[in-house]
Amino acid sequence: MKDGTLSLYELNIKIQEALEVNLPTIVWVTGEISDFKENRSGHCYLELVEKNDNSEQPRAKARATIWSRNYRMLKPFFETSTGTKLESGIKILIQCNVNYHTVYGLSLNIIDIDPTYTIGDIEHKRQETINRLIADGVFGMNKEVVLPLLPKRIAVISSSTAAGYQDFIHQLSNNPFGYVFEHKLFNAIMQGDRAEQSLIDSLDHIHVDLENWDIVAIIRGGGSQIDLGCFDTYQLANNIAQFPIPIITGIGHEKDYSIADMVAHTRLKTPTAVAEFLINRFNNAENWLVEVKENFGDAISNIVNRNNQFIQKIQIGIAPQLLKRIGNENRNLHKQILTFGSKVNLKITKSDFVLQENQKWVKHSVKVHFRNESEHLNNLYNDMQIKPIELIVRSKDKVYQFEKNALAHDPENLLRKGYSITKHNGVIIKTPSVLKTGDTIETTFAKGKVISTIRHNDPNN
Repeated sequence: MKDGTLSLYELNIKIQEALEVNLPTIVWVTGEISDFKENRSGHCYLELVEKNDNSEQPRAKARATIWSRNYRMLKPFFETSTGTKLESGIKILIQCNVNYHTVYGLSLNIIDIDPTYTIGDIEHKRQETINRLIADGVFGMNKEVVLPLLPKRIAVISSSTAAGYQDFIHQLSNNPFGYVFEHKLFNAIMQGDRAEQSLIDSLDHIHVDLENWDIVAIIRGGGSQIDLGCFDTYQLANNIAQFPIPIITGIGHEKDYSIADMVAHTRLKTPTAVAEFLINRFNNAENWLVEVKENFGDAISNIVNRNNQFIQKIQIGIAPQLLKRIGNENRNLHKQILTFGSKVNLKITKSDFVLQENQKWVKHSVKVHFRNESEHLNNLYNDMQIKPIELIVRSKDKVYQFEKNALAHDPENLLRKGYSITKHNGVIIKTPSVLKTGDTIETTFAKGKVISTIRHNDPNN
């Protein structure tokens, strides 16, 4: 062995001694819980991690332990102070002893936890979520949706076993005004790790039949801040903010607004407050209708009274005007009656003159038209006597010419002039190029036929 070689145990002893000499007895350490386990013995075992600033990759890890005697006090104190569970994913500031065991290695023995550090980190994450919703442009979208005047059809997201849900239904069903509401429960988990996804799934189910609902009510009874952590998540808040109909929350906590409350259309403290809000909306609408009805009656009475007064004024002022107008019209009518007879006679005289002139013109027009038509008929008669004979003569000349041309092209006349017709297989031969040696041809003359056999054929000579 080389000089200075150590066994593993000796090396671990040196590490242990070096830590005891160079580290103080107690140190404060920050880190994120990456693994969290509670043992049946009452001890709590954690794994702490520190991640790189720009990525999720860890750059340091360490095991830690909270012994049962400390854990029984630290856990309730931490959760009460921070309003969140001691679990994986949160950042903590711990006071601890650094232990190095030759077999189990390095571990941190947690003595105390400072909740203010975690509160600051939680609030920082909440603010990051709010800023992200604002940057996405969705933070105030649901508040801009118009709340119906009478939100009668209510989709309720809650747990069927929650006392807050029962209070809500009882308040609606037993309202003193007898208003009738339609409501349906979309059952959801309202706390714990699965609550966020369960709430989002319920919103999705409502969205499928969106036209059947006026509003969505998300309600649950009171609970600790730990139980209500699901209402601060980005995904749930994003779904609520972008939902197309108004969402009213009554989550049952008065101390702080959750992010879900912030992005919802209307936030109320409790499920019962949500029911009262809806009942009051109906009652306000009813009161408004009663007031409108009363005001409408008063307005009609005022209009009738004003019109009666106006009519009376007209009646008083119109009688003299009517009498004056009637007198004027009577005088005008009398004048028209006196002048009517002379005007009628003049009109009749003028019309009689025009009628006589028209009668003369018609007689002259008829004579001229009769004379023109007679001349036209005579011309047609003469044409009927002459033109058929001319047509027959011209037709005979054309027939003679056709007959003469036909005789000139008659094959018998051509044969008598010394021409002949040669056929091969019944087809007239016009050029020797279609024949070959050995073919039989038939030659027709004016008198008789000759059958020949081709012995030599020279198409080019």
